[in-house]
Amino acid sequence: MDELFDKMLYRALKAKATDIHLVLKERLKIRFRVFGSLKKYDELDEEIGGKLMNYIKYRALINTNYRLLPQTGDFSITIQEKEYYLRVSYLPSLEFESIVIRILNNHEIQSIDELTYQEDIKAYLHWLTHQQSGLFLISGATGSGKSTTLYTVLKEILLHENKNAISIEDPIEIHLDECLQIELNEKLGITYHDTLKQILRHDPDVIMIGEVRDELTAKIAITCALTGHLVLTTIHASSALLSLKRLMNLGVHQIDICDVVIGAMSQRMKYDSQKEQVIVLSELMKKGEIKDYFEKQKISYLTFDKAAKQLIKQGFDQNLFIGDMANE
Repeated sequence: MDELFDKMLYRALKAKATDIHLVLKERLKIRFRVFGSLKKYDELDEEIGGKLMNYIKYRALINTNYRLLPQTGDFSITIQEKEYYLRVSYLPSLEFESIVIRILNNHEIQSIDELTYQEDIKAYLHWLTHQQSGLFLISGATGSGKSTTLYTVLKEILLHENKNAISIEDPIEIHLDECLQIELNEKLGITYHDTLKQILRHDPDVIMIGEVRDELTAKIAITCALTGHLVLTTIHASSALLSLKRLMNLGVHQIDICDVVIGAMSQRMKYDSQKEQVIVLSELMKKGEIKDYFEKQKISYLTFDKAAKQLIKQGFDQNLFIGDMANE
């Protein structure tokens, strides 16, 4: 099975796939997600397909004693002297089994200038790398590039600033040599909340939190920012404005949000399959705009609508942004 799996992964990497989908019913159907679309790769008979599925479950430590239990695992593999990190989602039903493999690092970390086509976002992210303290939030759907943006900002900080950077992630998606990276493991007691308290004793300059999920993590993230640290994190929300409201729902007072949040960004991924081009569409609320919203009920910031219209003026196909523009 090693050879069969390696061949499948190699083809996925060559195709620049973000995910590999496997569904086993009477046959195993394999598809790759490439530039946002699912494309057929191969079909295998039930016997070989079943062996490949079991091989993947074994590698990802999926517990086969709980066949009907949805599970998540991860593992790494080296292809042509490069190590790739794979997150495996196992979702069974009574009639078939399904596995989706997310390739976490099928790309090199880019520079900020290569990350986005939006000049105002480039300028803001460059500004962010020089900040000494504050909380930066980024939101967006799964696969919208949130982690890539955070890693890019963190890499830039480590490259140009003499900083002690520590991250806690679930899981570690890209390994950074100059950053102390801690992987979440609740079974071993490695939680966001408890680990963040310990991180504060480790003299950090920059703290990256994989995701603010609960009230305890939200409040300690605010505390980290208030005590003079730069904190970078993701939060579950579909827009920049909703990410701030999500913080409030987690018990953070709007005074603290105005004091420490230096930016709230949200991303959507757009795929131009004809040009084989990935476009990140970002909206952004800066610190002053956040204060205006809470203190003056004034809403004025770079929305998805404004960002889409800017990119269309730069020559991008307007059909890529249907649904992003308020007036369309």
